[in-house]
Amino acid sequence: MPTASDEWFTLPQIAEMLGVNPSTVRHWVNTGRLSAEKRGRRWLVEREDLETIMAQRRRRAGRPALIEPPVEPGEQRKGLSMAASIDLSTDT
Repeated sequence: MPTASDEWFTLPQIAEMLGVNPSTVRHWVNTGRLSAEKRGRRWLVEREDLETIMAQRRRRAGRPALIEPPVEPGEQRKGLSMAASIDLSTDT
């Protein structure tokens, strides 16, 4: 059961962090790939379980595992965005 001191994430938060569709995260829960706990109408995933699936995904992609906290609506992540790091000019 989730407590105030634990870190829990909703399926939409996880989908946003991983850049996948929320239905993908629900599929992971339904197939047992991601452990989650139903609280009312919401599924919650403990940070440890989220770290496990993120590490698996990052290993497959050849990158180190890490977690970034979800960004609240209206906030921006620190650092350059992908669009800012790509030169979109057509000049040669």
